[in-house]
Amino acid sequence: MFNAVARHFDDPRAAEALHLSVRPDGQAPALLTPAQAWEALYGPTSDPALTAPVWRAALHAARSTDASAEQWQLLLIWLAVPRLAGTVARICRRLRADRADLEAEMVLGLLEGLQTGEDRSVDDLLRAARTRAWNHARAGIRETASAALEHWADDVVAPDDDPHESDPAQSLRMEVTRYGHTNGLRAELRFTVSPGSAGYQALSALEETTGKRGSLHRAQDTGCGRHLTGGRPPRGAVRR
Repeated sequence: MFNAVARHFDDPRAAEALHLSVRPDGQAPALLTPAQAWEALYGPTSDPALTAPVWRAALHAARSTDASAEQWQLLLIWLAVPRLAGTVARICRRLRADRADLEAEMVLGLLEGLQTGEDRSVDDLLRAARTRAWNHARAGIRETASAALEHWADDVVAPDDDPHESDPAQSLRMEVTRYGHTNGLRAELRFTVSPGSAGYQALSALEETTGKRGSLHRAQDTGCGRHLTGGRPPRGAVRR
């Protein structure tokens, strides 16, 4: 988000279309381009006497209701980026949040602050934007669910566990029936798995995929498991 706003003001046509009317204390009003307003705030030759007037002018223009209000709001966001980027980096480093999401939350916070109708200072708006980003990152940590431990428990057998003494309901049985053909080896495969297991789901998906061609069919469906058997011996026999 921040880079997109910066690219917008890198376009000379966008920069030349805006001139910020700044009224320094005790001085004549001045019209500043976006680049000049940036230099007044962050440039090597920045004038501290212009800092407050530039922010006041940017806030006043961003709160306007005319057709160019969106351009002024973009200018305010662009001028605020250097004061927000450090907070984004800290949140990403501490809470591992997504940078794009944090930048979007800060921009939304600034825009909502402009629409409240209150005469809030730029410091108040920036503080609210930072708070919104922190809250978003912390909420993401609380709401993010992880199934890593569940998957790890399903895939790994503890050293003290005896696979032969496991629950029969969770077992997988494979039966191979050989046929005495002289022209090669043919076999019928039968799998028995418990309902709800990963093997059961895999065989169900296989049945749905291959059942249209008639190569597999469901021979029996009971409460203990599902049995899939071959419908006919394969044509392409494997030579011994």
